[in-house]
Amino acid sequence: MVTAGHSAILVLRILFAFGGADAIRSLKDGPMIDAEGREYKSAALRIDAENIGGPTFDESPPVRVYCTEGSMIVVVKADLYKSGRLVSPRELFLGDANHLGSSPCQAVAAGNSEYVIKAPLQDCGSKLTISEDAVIYSNKLIFSPAVGYHGITRMAGAIVPVSCHYKRTHVVSSHLQQPPPSIPAKYSTGSSAFSLKLMNDDWTSEMFSSNFFLGALLRLEASYTGPNPGQRRLFIDSCVATLTPNATTIPRYYFIKNHGCLTDAKQVGSNTLFQPRTRANSLQLQLDTFLFQKDPRNSVFITCQLKATPEMWRNSPINKACNYVHSRWRSVDGNNGVCQCCDSICHKRSTKDIMPCGTVTLGPLMIFHRK
Repeated sequence: MVTAGHSAILVLRILFAFGGADAIRSLKDGPMIDAEGREYKSAALRIDAENIGGPTFDESPPVRVYCTEGSMIVVVKADLYKSGRLVSPRELFLGDANHLGSSPCQAVAAGNSEYVIKAPLQDCGSKLTISEDAVIYSNKLIFSPAVGYHGITRMAGAIVPVSCHYKRTHVVSSHLQQPPPSIPAKYSTGSSAFSLKLMNDDWTSEMFSSNFFLGALLRLEASYTGPNPGQRRLFIDSCVATLTPNATTIPRYYFIKNHGCLTDAKQVGSNTLFQPRTRANSLQLQLDTFLFQKDPRNSVFITCQLKATPEMWRNSPINKACNYVHSRWRSVDGNNGVCQCCDSICHKRSTKDIMPCGTVTLGPLMIFHRK
């Protein structure tokens, strides 16, 4: 027969084993918020009771999450289940099975008793959610126990939700919706020879904030720094804006297409244009900010196809940078004839052009309405 006293002890053991003490403390105290609005969270782990040994007096949670401006840092105790049986860093990763073993999604040792994963906010299958009050990057910590001899395992797998919350506030006196703390834009490319950067108002230095209001200008600089940069001229074949880093998703908006035609400049009242060149191996572009009207998300990703051609090929219908000024197409490089095909189809050469090419993605850029 189980007495009331035994029942109380059993309940306490279960609470400690499942991290219940941590969960109760988190609910009571609330999340920790720093001065810049970042929320630091601890994840309570839920697992099968059969893996629990006995009560433990270590009150710190087995999984802790720390958020910086650009990264999610997940710290995991080696004694994940508080049972005395240690897990391996090879069994812990962020995202899904596709990220197993891939850096920076895989856990690495951080001392004898803990493992750590430090991943950029947008990496490892992270999902971005934007609400009226917060910008949230959410992911999953996966524990996938390795199979031992004879195909058996003595530990249960686990999936622990982890997230970073960035507060959005409202200033009542000015009725302006304030953007969240600056989240650095991510740059990625298939070739390190190409880059796409945000620039400040006078084009003299890189801009690291990625928060903008509608009506502002984005100043973008594409560059080539690969072999023989002084003997090559950079062109932007195409640029597309999407809501995710995947350039094939819908909705999408091509604002440069047809091998260098800046079609967004044809919009009424547009301030979009290529700037005069300062160097052959770079190209600067100012672009009116925009949002997709039928989607509530504030995030925009920009993906561009870049190429660096030999100087002898710079005057070609497929190697050009064309502005639309006063209802006419004009080349940044002076030969306006190469832009005549912008309203039709600019055909490629019949022979294969051999030149460095790269795909570059910039984002997320956070665009906000003024109220």
